Amino acid sequence: MVSGLMINMVQLVLYLVIVKLLDNRSLFRSLNYYLIYAIYGQLLFIADWWSGSKVTYYCQDDVLDGLGQEHAVILMNHHYELDWLYGWMVGDRAGILGNCRVYVKKVIQYVPVIGWAWCFSDTLFLARDWSKDQAVLDERLEALVDYPDPVWILLFPEGTRFTKDKYMASKKFAESRNLPVFKHHLVPRTKGFSYTISHLDPTKITWVYDVTLGCDKATPPTLTNVLMGRSTSAHMYIRRFKLEDIPKDDEGSAEWLSNLYVEKDQLLDSFHTTGKFDDAPLPTHAGASKPPRAYSLVLSLAVNSCVVLPLGCAVLSGGWVALATAVGVVGLAMAGIKYFVGITQISNSSAYGDKKEE
Repeated sequence: MVSGLMINMVQLVLYLVIVKLLDNRSLFRSLNYYLIYAIYGQLLFIADWWSGSKVTYYCQDDVLDGLGQEHAVILMNHHYELDWLYGWMVGDRAGILGNCRVYVKKVIQYVPVIGWAWCFSDTLFLARDWSKDQAVLDERLEALVDYPDPVWILLFPEGTRFTKDKYMASKKFAESRNLPVFKHHLVPRTKGFSYTISHLDPTKITWVYDVTLGCDKATPPTLTNVLMGRSTSAHMYIRRFKLEDIPKDDEGSAEWLSNLYVEKDQLLDSFHTTGKFDDAPLPTHAGASKPPRAYSLVLSLAVNSCVVLPLGCAVLSGGWVALATAVGVVGLAMAGIKYFVGITQISNSSAYGDKKEE
């Protein structure tokens, strides 16, 4: 919390000086990459080094080698508390974590550290009001594809995290509209996807990656578990499609996305049944993994040393005032962690729920 708020302050100062005063947005984006990573890396440390969580890839070799080489759109199912963290693990191994962007609810921009950092980073904050969201998409998509380094734009086409109640409502909707009824997914929302695809330049963004995520049941993929140092395991079946091959009209792109989710549902059904992606009518691939990079480890050790050691020295030498200050700082950090855990949790009616719905 302390380091995150300090990074927010640095972002603000650099934004005012470089963007507003010097009108050099490209330089700010290049520097902001490292500031964003300085926040993400501390959470990544919890997954990679503290809990030893793993991600296994299932894809063609050229797909794996191409990750992070250029701008791309990433589609992923939204079923677990840690699906965002697994995405960060993949982004870090591809050397692109500081430039990963996501479509997210507008209210998140008011959350300290993460939300405030995203405010400086062309994140796509959506109000779920198309009259407002269309303008946001136009502005942000144009900005992101002009970044000096590769950017990933992450979409969860289901629009919200999977729960039993949402699934039943989605199933009823699909039946009423004569749409495919899925076993493991909600009906994807096509409007935002269609608009995104139709407003991206294929000369700047070549690939759309589809990621079907499944997690082992032995240790449920919750933030609480990784904070407790328990290793979780994720499996990703990754496919790659050329942006220019996806229909740009609303009806055509909606049909393409629906057909994609039929295949994703078959993949996830295979995983839930066998623990692998082998029993689906799609090519099978041997699992591959990439080791974690040391940057998040070095970053977390350095940041914690800079914050915790001076705090400890102050407590030992400063008497009751210093002790009260330290207690306040620790209390703030614990409250922040508790809040962050709370906004990631999902209900007991979902596959791996804890206490409450998103």
